[in-house]
Amino acid sequence: MTSFREAFPIFTVDDVDRAVDFYRSTFGFEQTYSFDDEGTTAYAFLRLEPLGIGLARRASDDDPAFALWLYTDDVDAAAEHLRAAGGDELLPPIDQPWGERMCTFRDADGIVLHVASKP
Repeated sequence: MTSFREAFPIFTVDDVDRAVDFYRSTFGFEQTYSFDDEGTTAYAFLRLEPLGIGLARRASDDDPAFALWLYTDDVDAAAEHLRAAGGDELLPPIDQPWGERMCTFRDADGIVLHVASKP
């Protein structure tokens, strides 16, 4: 069976830098990772021990406000597991420019699930 770990929510926001400032100054989160795209922050990960959250730039009005990110050792096996469980595949397993392999599904309630493996 496919094992999953390191689950964390991702909030979709209009301005990642503004959201990072808010969560850092208001709650004491520490920014541990960010990914830039076209000169602006597209994604940031913030940690508040023992957990963290992701902040992703909204690309369109259709983007969900919330998604769940999970890590696994084998994205292709995880995708097959999610297909068999009835997940709606939105993005098949693919290598990303930041070095992770990921796939994206939607569960029966419409929650977006991103599953990735670290390089």
